[in-house]
Amino acid sequence: MKNIDNIKGLINKELLQNQIKINSDGYGSACVDVAINIMEHLDGFEGEFNIGYSPDMTTPHGIICKCDDQGGITGFMAGAARNIVAQCYKDGWKFWLADVISSYDVDNADTLERHIENISKNGLTFKEDATKYVEDLVSRYKENLGHKN
Repeated sequence: MKNIDNIKGLINKELLQNQIKINSDGYGSACVDVAINIMEHLDGFEGEFNIGYSPDMTTPHGIICKCDDQGGITGFMAGAARNIVAQCYKDGWKFWLADVISSYDVDNADTLERHIENISKNGLTFKEDATKYVEDLVSRYKENLGHKN
């Protein structure tokens, strides 16, 4: 298993250690290993996350793909890794929001509100912070891709 002591943005070492312990099989440990790789990558990440499926290095999808050293994880496994990052890393909640919001969601207020509720009710951030961040994500998406209303 990987050394987690060098992850600078780690905010919940106990939870990550528990994830390592309970995911000792090949499937679960692959999810945890990718999550650890993502957190190590995010330690040096200086940009803003963006919504999208295109695997560039500002989308969680692109970051997950780059950090997958397990030979190709499934979408479910990527979601599990994303959730570990959300709970254990300092800006993990931002990574989570940028990943769960798709281009189809940017004009759907109900879906955006549900994502905001999900991340804030678990205590990962305040609702006001999540709301502001989602507004910024959507605005950046529309600006970058010339999205028309």
